[in-house]
Amino acid sequence: MVCLILIYLEDGFMRAEIETRLLHIAPCEFLIVGEPSKATDKLVQHLSGSKTNVFGDKVRMERVPKQKTMAAQAFSHITSFYADRMREPREDGRKSGNLLEKVLTLPENVTICLSAMITHMQEYGLEHVFDLTKYFQPFSARSHMLLNGNTLTSLEIYQNQTDHTIRGSLFWTLDHTSTKFGQRLLRKWVGRPLLDKTKLEERLGAVEELLDTEKTAKVEQLRSLLSKMKMDLEKSLIRIYYGKCTRPELLNVLQSLQLVASAFAHVSPNTSTGFSSSLISSAIIALPSILSEVVAYLDKINLEAAKSDDKYAFFREEQETDAISEHKFGIASVEQDLDAFRTAAAEKIGKRNPVEYTTVAGIEYLIEVSNSSTLLKKVPASWIKVSGTKANSRFHPPEVVKFVRERDQHKEALAAACDEAFKDLLADISTKYQLFRDCIQNLATLDCLLSLATTAQQPGYSKPTFVAENIVQVEGARHPMVEHLLLDAYVPNDIRLSQDSTRALLITGPNMGGKSSYVRSVALICIMAQIGCYVPASSARLGLLDAVFTRMGAFDNMLSGESTFMVELSETSDILKLATPRSLVILDELGRGTSTHDGVAIAQAVLDYMVRDSKAFTLFITHYQTLATMADGFPDKELRNVHMRFAEQEGSDQVTFLYEVGEGTAHRSYGLNVARLANIPERVIKVAGGMSREMEEMMRLKKVKALARILGESGEGLGGGLGDRVDAIVEGIEQI
Repeated sequence: MVCLILIYLEDGFMRAEIETRLLHIAPCEFLIVGEPSKATDKLVQHLSGSKTNVFGDKVRMERVPKQKTMAAQAFSHITSFYADRMREPREDGRKSGNLLEKVLTLPENVTICLSAMITHMQEYGLEHVFDLTKYFQPFSARSHMLLNGNTLTSLEIYQNQTDHTIRGSLFWTLDHTSTKFGQRLLRKWVGRPLLDKTKLEERLGAVEELLDTEKTAKVEQLRSLLSKMKMDLEKSLIRIYYGKCTRPELLNVLQSLQLVASAFAHVSPNTSTGFSSSLISSAIIALPSILSEVVAYLDKINLEAAKSDDKYAFFREEQETDAISEHKFGIASVEQDLDAFRTAAAEKIGKRNPVEYTTVAGIEYLIEVSNSSTLLKKVPASWIKVSGTKANSRFHPPEVVKFVRERDQHKEALAAACDEAFKDLLADISTKYQLFRDCIQNLATLDCLLSLATTAQQPGYSKPTFVAENIVQVEGARHPMVEHLLLDAYVPNDIRLSQDSTRALLITGPNMGGKSSYVRSVALICIMAQIGCYVPASSARLGLLDAVFTRMGAFDNMLSGESTFMVELSETSDILKLATPRSLVILDELGRGTSTHDGVAIAQAVLDYMVRDSKAFTLFITHYQTLATMADGFPDKELRNVHMRFAEQEGSDQVTFLYEVGEGTAHRSYGLNVARLANIPERVIKVAGGMSREMEEMMRLKKVKALARILGESGEGLGGGLGDRVDAIVEGIEQI
């Protein structure tokens, strides 16, 4: 499948924007014009070498040199390419001249890329793909929630982070489609959650209706129809458009489309589909529209010949072209002459009955004469001996050679005529490409809606409610992928965020206590809801989010000379620039890549900016417990402290994780407990435990001395600043 993707953008040195687009698009092939920067080239090579496209194929990469005069050449090339199409009416009734005007107003670099792509596709005879202007659209149209490359990776939208396969991803969780083309459309839905509330509620309403027990019979009819679609209609339709389709494949496509259209032949815009959802009804009503065209094409085809890929009998006799009929008649005439020559050949060798032709080693029309017979002496010298045995000799008379040559010429011409007729048939079907593609897209839409309905039938899933306020209120939130893979029950949690009250949570807790799983579950529920899917929660009241940003995990970029901390801050910088009050931001352990003091300072400054200036919904995970005091600076509770609850065993460093979110701060991270789970030698753990206690005692003594100094200063006078000293004393006591 070929799709026009022209990438022209301003990007940061981390190449986050181009990575985001390429991860969403998952192209089959890269065509690089000129010499990109080293950073861009390395990113593209990495994606092309380590990823597969939506068809499961390895990504190819082609390069085209960029000449100095390429801009002028590209302009001239595009003008010439579309000039002949300006007078041709399009299926929507508009003229193609409007397209040329739009194409020629593209930026220079985009024009160069378009020209290079047309030239590249001409090598395969596929340049006419650029006639499909209906599907030219900008990638950056903000009609969908923004999920950048980091978010796609961190939240495991398309593949898991363990072995980078689809299992365990959000797409895997939602994918219950029956068809390949439905699966591809669902992948697009998953990566592009809706921002239009009307379309979103329309999709949710469709899913809800598919769950209605009163509609079970009609829903099962749809499922049964989709289960019969064994072939990839969308991919095969593209092959028809490019003239690459085989005869059996064409038959299967047309029969599948006939099956789809016939199943709803009784439906029309004036009759009821049995569904109240406009999304379902419009998709069903569009299916029968292709029936007359499909039947007309099938009536031209010989069923058995198409199944066996017999090009000579592919068309029914009355549908054959004049060239096919002419050459078939020529072959029949020659074969009649060959049959008539049997009598003449018999007379020449003195045989009473007509000779019989024989075929040996693929050589046809041989006349066999016994070596012991007197007939052998009568064989004319003009007869060519082709082969023989001790008993027989086999000859080709010159008349037979002439007839066979004529027949072979007719056969060769017939094969060319059959191929040409088949090519013309594919070209004729291609004129209905958009009609057939729209039908397949409607079928894919039904497949996706049924897939979302199957997901919604799982226990504990509920329909999200969208409100005008900017809020995220979820009760009983669960992680959609983890609960599928866990043997034990997943512990649900609540979250309440609002622009008018709490819009940021500072989350602390022991290592492996469930912090990351909690924030991921919230983000995934918001994404699922805006896909139009039911969510794994008791209830969800949400405002529309325009983006989800994440900064999770520790990665370096050695090829670019960027440290882990540099990558961390670069990604954070992008978030600070792009986040809006309608964005959800997840920051996990920001600042851990440098010294404690610098890390704490950066983490505190970023969190303060997110709450006061950006005002985006923020889930901030940290092991810097001192940041908990920031909440005191927000009297309206814009920032709240929460922690993952745990139970500590008395007299031991071991803890039991409860995976529940509670109010307040966890003042220890219990890293030694994780070390024990990781099978670090007990001797090492004991040494680390002793050092940890010593360091905690040293910090406690420092705080006590600081408090003593503050108390001493307070005792010297009760002048100004006493309130600040009292606050400092209280804070110090709390920390101790």
